[in-house]
Amino acid sequence: MKAARIYGKQDIRIEDVEIPEPKDDQVQIKVKFVGICGSDIHMYSEGLSLPYEKNPLTGKTVPIIEGHEFSGQVVKVGQDVHEVQVGDRIAVEPILACGHCRNCMKGLYNYCLHAVGPDGSGNFIGVSGDGGMAEYANVEAKFAHKLPDEMGFDLGALVEPTSVAYEGIKRSGLIEGQIVAVMGAGPIGLCTAILAKIAGATKVYISDVSDVRLAKAKEVGIENTLNPTKDDVVEKIHEDLPDGVDIAFECAGVQATFDTATQITTATGLIQVDALFGKSIELDINDAIMKGHNIHTTLGYENAFPTVINIINSNQEIFQKMITKKISLDDTVEGIKSLQSDKSQVKVMISPEM
Repeated sequence: MKAARIYGKQDIRIEDVEIPEPKDDQVQIKVKFVGICGSDIHMYSEGLSLPYEKNPLTGKTVPIIEGHEFSGQVVKVGQDVHEVQVGDRIAVEPILACGHCRNCMKGLYNYCLHAVGPDGSGNFIGVSGDGGMAEYANVEAKFAHKLPDEMGFDLGALVEPTSVAYEGIKRSGLIEGQIVAVMGAGPIGLCTAILAKIAGATKVYISDVSDVRLAKAKEVGIENTLNPTKDDVVEKIHEDLPDGVDIAFECAGVQATFDTATQITTATGLIQVDALFGKSIELDINDAIMKGHNIHTTLGYENAFPTVINIINSNQEIFQKMITKKISLDDTVEGIKSLQSDKSQVKVMISPEM
């Protein structure tokens, strides 16, 4: 089969590779769509998160078939698989988890104690195990989630990034009637803003330095957009809300946006950190203590896919607007590069069938 394999920094090769038969607890799917994630960009441009040493769960090292946001149709099932059948249309939950450590047993398998490699390689297929940028993929049956018949495969590939945003909404404890602000209008920030409205937030602010991204935010129904290169975000929000927002979602991952989040969040409010940061940041802990700020973090998601599938299926028109381009597997590298420079692109989908 044809696959996009990453060997290291700025080294992705489209190659013909063999795919093994699925293991007893796996299914094999024909991949329909796979989204390009921000982490895919970092893996390509900087070589981050890759298994240069053997991952403890997969035993894999580079090269790895990239891609962790994908959907497809089941073509084979392992002998111990009964809940998934050939022909099922699925979204793949790409988490790597041992299933028996303390965190896995608590249902917090996104924090599996055995999934991260000795060199920090990530706990996802497509990162530390072969993923979905290929014509076929083998995945654990328990992580193959059925899609409704009326939901397209492209939206199925959007379930994974939306689940990241959903986990942040869940961790924040957002309740109907609250007011929130989202720092960053990339894919996770946009999904977070959409989900906050669906969850009942009465007002959602979103801030980004890209007017193109803010235009996309308006397109998906987020009216209160702010550009910190033109607007004083802190001043503007406090003009509307002297006490500040109930929850600030940090989806940008830089010092400046984190600082803004601390300044616009009401006393005893919550700062929900959904982004990974490229470098360490500073926190005035005394200020956080005096304001009573709660700071929550997330990593991936747990037990989110069935709910997120239902949310997307019930709001297909909105989520369809997140998909801005579809390309062939041969154009993988060009697609990754385009996301680094073209802010009009939100979610670029690869189709191995194109």
